[in-house]
Amino acid sequence: MDCTFDSGINVICGPNGCGKTTILESIHLLAQGFSFRSRDLRELITWKNNELILRGEFEDEGRTRMRAIRVYSRGSEVRENGEALKSPTSFFGTCPAVIMQPSDIELLRGGPEVRRHWLDEILCYRSSANAQVLRRFKRVLQQRNKWLKEFKQNGSAVGGEDLFRVLTQQLIELGAKLWAARIALSKEVSEIITRYYRKLSGGVDEITCAYKSSILKSLDALDAAEFMSDEMIEELPADAAARADGASGNALENAPAASDNVSGAACAECAPGSDATDGVSEEMLRNAFARKLADLEFVERLQGMTMAGPHRDDLALCASGYEMRSVGSQGQCRSAAVAMRFAAVDVASRYLTKPILLLDDIFAELDVNRRDAVASLIREKECQVVIATPQAEDLPFKADAMIELKI
Repeated sequence: MDCTFDSGINVICGPNGCGKTTILESIHLLAQGFSFRSRDLRELITWKNNELILRGEFEDEGRTRMRAIRVYSRGSEVRENGEALKSPTSFFGTCPAVIMQPSDIELLRGGPEVRRHWLDEILCYRSSANAQVLRRFKRVLQQRNKWLKEFKQNGSAVGGEDLFRVLTQQLIELGAKLWAARIALSKEVSEIITRYYRKLSGGVDEITCAYKSSILKSLDALDAAEFMSDEMIEELPADAAARADGASGNALENAPAASDNVSGAACAECAPGSDATDGVSEEMLRNAFARKLADLEFVERLQGMTMAGPHRDDLALCASGYEMRSVGSQGQCRSAAVAMRFAAVDVASRYLTKPILLLDDIFAELDVNRRDAVASLIREKECQVVIATPQAEDLPFKADAMIELKI
């Protein structure tokens, strides 16, 4: 199937099951290098077929990118302008695309890993160096977890203690860099999300965002624990001095994990004036992470996995000081999810280029006021837009080009 798209608003219309979302997925795969529906590209091969072939042409600032992907049972072949690339992920970072779909409510309702994925995707928009740090961190984390799992099972692991120390040090260095990058990004997108949510909700209520990590709580605990000088501790009674001397390590050990908050409880990270990231440096994060892993090493060897790090963090979105994940209404969560997607559009536009905006029948899930607000924001962005909908007449704007599909 061949499709040509206008630079403005394109509407793909047709009954359910005719392939509208498949076209959006194809555009996303050629633009971003991964599917928004499947982790394994081989799952995209249709029944009774042996392979999948996609080709697309992207134009940006006078430059043309001819991209092709062939997926078959043993793997994939990827090319851009005739040159072979290692994998589809090599496409990422040049022709960004942002998808909006009904399942985006999982950005609010889902687990921390959903929000981490969203945060890391736009983190890579900001800098290719961020993408490299993220890839290296995941690789070292996987290797360290493999070592710990083997140690749990056998009492020893390939590479011995020397390898474990090297992997731990690498994890600390990369973790601190990743934390610093995420914290900076969370501050940037927090204001953007809040602004878009205000528009979508008509100013009825407000939301706030904050990066949520046990390492930040550890830093707060360390600040309190290290407030007393050595001279002051020496003047304390023996039992009190011993407790004060151990406060630094205990503060880290007892600090709750990012996901340990009770459902429905007030979110401390989102409370006014409670930004725990103010004044936090990469060196502080590195030192705190080193102490955290040292305190957890015995438990990690028993559990066979890395118990602390950026891979266990979250982005807290709160309304009236409470996390929307547990207390937000359907309307609030959908508005917040749309606000997060528009924030991704802004970040891509600022650091790369205006992205392609892909909308998969999102208007059916919104009330009239929110539909009009989304339509207004779409026109404001002046991006190329591709919308999939079963009924084009229900859209709150006019299409520049129409593609009609039939089963």
